[in-house]
Amino acid sequence: MSAPLWRLDEITLAGNDRPRLTGVSCEIPPGVTAVIGYSGAGKTSLLNLLVGFERPGRGQVTRIYDDPGDRLPLFWVPQEDGLWPHESAAEHLRIMAAGAEDAEERVKNLLSAFDLLDKSAAYPDLMSQGERARLSVARALASRAAVLVMDEPLVHVDPAREEKYWRAIRNHLSDTNTSLVIATHSPETVLREAQHALCLKSGRLLHQGPVDNLYYDPQTPEMAEFLGAANWLPQHEAQQWCIDTQRESPCFRPEQIKIRPAEQSPLVVQSAHFSGSLEEVELLNEDSQQRRTFFHRPAGSGLRHGVRVAIHVCLLLLACGISLGCDQEDGPQLNVSEVNHWISPPMGARIPRPRGLAIGDNDEVLCLDNGGRLLVFDEHGKLLRQWEMPDHAIGKPEGVCLLTDGRIAVADTHYHRVVFFDKVGNVLSYLGGEGQEDGQFLFPVALCQDESEHIYVCEYGGDHRVQKFTADGEHLLTFGTFGTDEGQFQRPSGIVWDDGRLYIADAINNRVQVFSDAGKFIEVLGETTGGLVLEYPYDITLDRATNDLYIIEYGAGRVTKTNLAGKLLGRFGKTSRNNDGFLKPWGVAIDTHQRLRVADTENHRIVELKL
Repeated sequence: MSAPLWRLDEITLAGNDRPRLTGVSCEIPPGVTAVIGYSGAGKTSLLNLLVGFERPGRGQVTRIYDDPGDRLPLFWVPQEDGLWPHESAAEHLRIMAAGAEDAEERVKNLLSAFDLLDKSAAYPDLMSQGERARLSVARALASRAAVLVMDEPLVHVDPAREEKYWRAIRNHLSDTNTSLVIATHSPETVLREAQHALCLKSGRLLHQGPVDNLYYDPQTPEMAEFLGAANWLPQHEAQQWCIDTQRESPCFRPEQIKIRPAEQSPLVVQSAHFSGSLEEVELLNEDSQQRRTFFHRPAGSGLRHGVRVAIHVCLLLLACGISLGCDQEDGPQLNVSEVNHWISPPMGARIPRPRGLAIGDNDEVLCLDNGGRLLVFDEHGKLLRQWEMPDHAIGKPEGVCLLTDGRIAVADTHYHRVVFFDKVGNVLSYLGGEGQEDGQFLFPVALCQDESEHIYVCEYGGDHRVQKFTADGEHLLTFGTFGTDEGQFQRPSGIVWDDGRLYIADAINNRVQVFSDAGKFIEVLGETTGGLVLEYPYDITLDRATNDLYIIEYGAGRVTKTNLAGKLLGRFGKTSRNNDGFLKPWGVAIDTHQRLRVADTENHRIVELKL
């Protein structure tokens, strides 16, 4: 186990009316730690102690981490940005990057990553609050310090772009082996970014430990609320609401239950309010006349007043903190004769994670990883060649496709374009640019080609949509918008074409949608065959020898096989670090010998399933 960064022993810090911190003892480990609490909880006071801005009245703060040598040991982003009023935005970054061989490139990349290129000559007093917040974070990244401490960073930033900037922070931490301590009151930020959590209330420490434990197994309803909506159902209350469960933890998060119509149920919907990420449902139990509010996470708004429903509990693998979905064991098992693994080749001292996959000539495997590389393996997993993307400082590509003319097309997600390579990595051309007009992209993530050589590109951000181009890059049509209705998307992340139809993995809506290649919505896959339960389908591929689809489920750690109508034919895997499943799988592809390749992202490997 790595040594902690700091150790706090019985810390007390005085305040005006009451102590700001009382008897706080904890350790802060390497990685990303979130300090959580409502306003006045003591978050800023704790961070002030870590960076030495204040000293405790009682107790001891010990910095344990080693001197990082030629790196700054620590950099602080205070709540009020702490910018230098006499320096321009660009100079803030140049000062921190001074002495580096790539200083100017680093400055330009950071200004671009935080949308500050047009403010490079501006001084802080001429910038908006959101721009100053972004510059403060960019300056911290430019410092290349071994540990960053940020007090509610990006809190003043436009919510629509906040995740983009967090992605830049996340990539920096990974690329430079940097630890981060953040103060926040945002459950979404904690769940997305942090591995460890400290919970404060009125200056007292209520919890320290892994975020997963706090999310899935909190000790009290109050603790559960630190990370958002929860259904607190001790065994006797679960029985009152006709919920059959043997779980020891009484905390059920929205994704752990499903509320579905059931004609004979005594539970009747009184109201339902859908907000995109979850739905708040008030139920009446006609037998007991009790009322209660539940939170669940449906694909869309479908419950209405008076509908009778039943509550189903989804399975959960607590060790990994990932929902496995309802009805996980239902359906036939996929017949797999052999399982093999290819570990991603190292990049310096780290092993990047595989993301997008495609099949090349002679059953070669094309793989994108989060090191910004495109790797080409032979059919047995031997690395043949590799190259880096033209740019990858602010984000890594996600989708790859071999075109019929031999070009390799890559969805260069965070640079808002498609890059075309020849087979040895020379850049041939680019398609797109940042924007929401036809022919432009925000975050392109997946692409495919039809028999007429038309290219289809999926993207998210702004309007989640699909665009169609000729092989030469002429825009032909655009379809899809953001939403949960039929024909709308929430992160269309995988696409495959067959016989005039497009099968599109609509990840956050937990479904695959079928369109004509003219952009007309046809159906949700599986509607005509009894329904198809999917958990965050991230990618989809077609075995053209059998006309069967294979769908990789990021949320369930499995691959699902269906026919073209969506009838379930088999499943393999669960969330696992072993040979029996995957951990946050991202991409899938199948070759001409029915060898299924899965990008087992969090396990840093490509998995081969011989069918």
